[in-house]
Amino acid sequence: MADESYDSLPLLHKVEVFQYALDNTTGQDLYRILWLKSRNSEAWLERRVTYTRSLGVNSMVGYILGLGDRHPSNLLLDQITGKIVHIDFVGPPANGAS
Repeated sequence: MADESYDSLPLLHKVEVFQYALDNTTGQDLYRILWLKSRNSEAWLERRVTYTRSLGVNSMVGYILGLGDRHPSNLLLDQITGKIVHIDFVGPPANGAS
């Protein structure tokens, strides 16, 4: 589904899409990526902490700067370090500010 068509869906349909995704995935994808790329449990814990911190910091900075349109398609995960990088900054922010 293209991002534009999802954005135009009514809230009830968005909830149905989300529920479909939950029902058809185990929810363990991120865990498996970080775990399988780790040499041992210490490296996995370091990746997990890096992921959590980078996601939190990037989300706060994005909120402060007024960046809109932040969703999983706009996140890049470094599978080696666990760091999250926001991508797709083309165009004005979704909230209309310039």
